[in-house]
Formats: sequence, structure tokens, C-alpha cells
Amino acid sequence: MTISASKDSNEPSRKQDTYALGRDFRSASRLGHQHYLWHETLGFHLHPLTANTLPPLQPSQSNEKSSPPRIADIACGSASWLRSVALSLPHAQLNGYDISLAQCPPRQWLPANITLGKWDLFSSPTEDMLERFDVVHTRLIFTIVEGQTEDEGLATARRVVSGLLKLLKPGGRLQWDELDVACSFLLRADPAAEAPAPTMVRFLSVLEQKGKWVERLAEVMEEAGMQEARLWRYEERKDLAKQFFENNLMKDEEMANGALRGTEEGRRLGDIVEKMWDESREGVAVCTPKVVITATKPMSGAR
Repeated sequence: MTISASKDSNEPSRKQDTYALGRDFRSASRLGHQHYLWHETLGFHLHPLTANTLPPLQPSQSNEKSSPPRIADIACGSASWLRSVALSLPHAQLNGYDISLAQCPPRQWLPANITLGKWDLFSSPTEDMLERFDVVHTRLIFTIVEGQTEDEGLATARRVVSGLLKLLKPGGRLQWDELDVACSFLLRADPAAEAPAPTMVRFLSVLEQKGKWVERLAEVMEEAGMQEARLWRYEERKDLAKQFFENNLMKDEEMANGALRGTEEGRRLGDIVEKMWDESREGVAVCTPKVVITATKPMSGAR
């Protein structure tokens, strides 16, 4: 059975769409590069504990009516994660949802076991999405969760978890991959050289005040009644630090030229991007740890 939210071809209006980044070919290319960097860092698409809970990929002779695993990717972006999972789990049923599908390939170019649909994760799921999935995955939704304060971020994170929980079957697994922005740090190729990087240092002092809700996501999932909630940390690899840093510069430039275009804030951010790029040539980069938070939805009646 195909599960999908709205397939209306109209893209969200600017009033509806709060996404701060772009959706053109540059943005889609950045997302693709980012996906492969994340996979090199983590070494998996589905955390091993999550993958091990999936039902059999093919019906056994003793239970021919068993259905294949159903996996949803929320805020699927360019569908890169889904495509990679489809290659490793060709018998799974994969559904991707986003408020816009503008960055996704045409469905004719995707593996046959992928179905895409439009859905705003802050809206109520449609009836055919409720308790349908063995795994619900989301990645890098920091910009739409972050608030002016830690409490605001936590409140939005609770709202997100509550919505995603509705999509999971009893016993299903939630996996949220995110940046631990507050724990960002400077990496120097030669620590003894102390290459000057004043713009990066100032930028880092701002990052350290952001996203403090991320380290509490396991707590948020437990508050929602989920079990076995755990946060897994993955430090920045030195051999990937330059590529991640440059990918993040592209993201910041995208924001400066997009949502902040024509504003003083946008001009300042664009200037910061150029200065940090210049400083990085001396062997310095801003690095941000990655985290994966997993939890299980209780079986019916369990708590």
C-alpha cells in the first residue's frame, strides 16, 4: 500500500514556508555532499540498534503475510538518505516527507521502493500515516527547532517528537541525527602555530550559546513516553574537517543570500563567511560534533 501525504504540485508560499535555506541546484548539491560526509562520519544510515529491530526484509515461509519494514524520512530534503537506504534495504518500503519536494529527483529516477509526499512536520499527520512505520528518521532540522532561548528550542523539540511519535508503530524506533552546535570548537592543523582566526573565534562564541536543547533530546523522548532513549556522540574527523567546514560555509552563504538577503544581518553573515574562508587557509576550521538520538515507542499498553 502506498502511503503519502499531499502530492499537490504547488510549492509552499513564502508565508507558509519557514525554511531559511535555499532550494535551488546549489542547495541540492550541498545537501548531497553533506549526506555523504555524514555517512563517512557515522558509518551507517540506520543506527545498528535501529537496524537490528527491523522486521524480516522478506516474508518467511512460515509467515508469508508479514509485511516488509516501513521506514519514513521526515524533512527528507533531496532524498539522498532515502536513496542510500533503498540500495541497502531494497525490500523495505520507504516514504519521504517534506514541506517541499523541489530538491528531490523525479520519482521515475528513484528506486521503486521510495514514495515521496508533502507534509509539514508541524501539522497533523494524515490518517494513513498514523502508526504505519517501523522506523521514523529525521536529520538536521536544527534551524526550524532553534528558538531565541533554550526553553523555546526544547518546546519545539517536544512538539516535533510528539508528532513523529504518532507515525511509529508500537515498538517502532525513532532516530534523530543532529548537530551539537553548542559544543563546536576550533581545530588547528598546527596547534603550536596559533594561526590567528579572530572571526572564527567570535563566531564560535555565538555558536556556543545555541542549540543547548540538542543534548537534552533523549530526555525529551523519555518525557514523551518513549523507552531506551539514548544519545550517541560522533566527533569531527580530522580528515573530513575541511570538507564539513566548507559545506557549512556554503550553508551560511546560502542563508545570507536567501532568507536574509537585503538585510543588515545578511550582509554581516556574508562578510563573516568570506573572512572565515580566508582564515581557514591557514589551517583552521570550526568543527561541530554530530549526535544521533534513538528511542523506542512502547508497545500498546506499555509505559
